[in-house]
Amino acid sequence: MTSVVDTKVAIRTYKAALKEKGADASAVERKAVVNGVSKAVKSECAPYVEDFFGCFQHRFALNSCTDATVGKMLKCQEQFSAQLLDSQ
Repeated sequence: MTSVVDTKVAIRTYKAALKEKGADASAVERKAVVNGVSKAVKSECAPYVEDFFGCFQHRFALNSCTDATVGKMLKCQEQFSAQLLDSQ
């Protein structure tokens, strides 16, 4: 499993490869960043995703299923991925 630290290293490696080789030649590094960020966001936002899919399975008929359920999941994913990608 890829850790957040590994993902930050992959991001720095990608940025360096992007400067050195250009966008076309840094596909391997880009793939590592995408995989790392997706796994980190998945694990960090898991509680919100579980809540969302619980609502989804019940077709949003539960009392706890509101727009806030979806909003919390999206906010977590957006903020965490932005935090990772902004790291130097």
